[in-house]
Amino acid sequence: MSYQPYAPTPYHPQSSTPSLDTELKLFTTPSSRELYTSLAEIHAILISLEHLEKAFIKDTIPLSAYSPVCTRLLSQYHALLADDAVRAEFTSLDAFRERWGIECAAAARRISAGAVGEEKELSGDDTRLHPKSVAKATGDFITLMDALRLNYRANDELHPLVAAVISSVDKALEGTGRGWQERGKLVGWLIKLNQGRAGSEISEEEERELLWDVNRAYGEWMEVLE
Repeated sequence: MSYQPYAPTPYHPQSSTPSLDTELKLFTTPSSRELYTSLAEIHAILISLEHLEKAFIKDTIPLSAYSPVCTRLLSQYHALLADDAVRAEFTSLDAFRERWGIECAAAARRISAGAVGEEKELSGDDTRLHPKSVAKATGDFITLMDALRLNYRANDELHPLVAAVISSVDKALEGTGRGWQERGKLVGWLIKLNQGRAGSEISEEEERELLWDVNRAYGEWMEVLE
């Protein structure tokens, strides 16, 4: 009887480096995806604000154009950090900048100081708007418009967002003697949403109409800030 010579199979240790064809996932749950999307948006806001500040310092952008953009970016920044999970992961501005290797010193100074000036004067009136009220109202507008673009249609989702816009703009304009024309349309939508059941939804056509009215109201709000 003959035997085949024993030849052990050569050992090839597996490499710890993943294949280039392997799909790597940055997140595994919807909540973690939303968290890192928010952190990415904060990163983008800091970069945008840094460029804006440098342009303003070099006098390549007028105050009338700089101020509303600055206010919008600051509002978006604070709105994102209003989420507990995002704020916990963010920890602090200095820690976030160090973690992701971005300097953005001018942006950090602007965030610390707030909007330009202690208060903003309204044209034609001897009255002023406080930056915190402006930031709150602008942030509420952005939140509502983003929700509509993401196809939020449920009454119980839209009602508090519309109410927040009306309330924050009213508070910002309080004592100035100035109203806003588009308020009536948003109040009409608030009444309509309030009359519906919590689980019911507005139609796709109504969603487009609401977004149109909100955009018009936001445009009027931006004119107030100019």
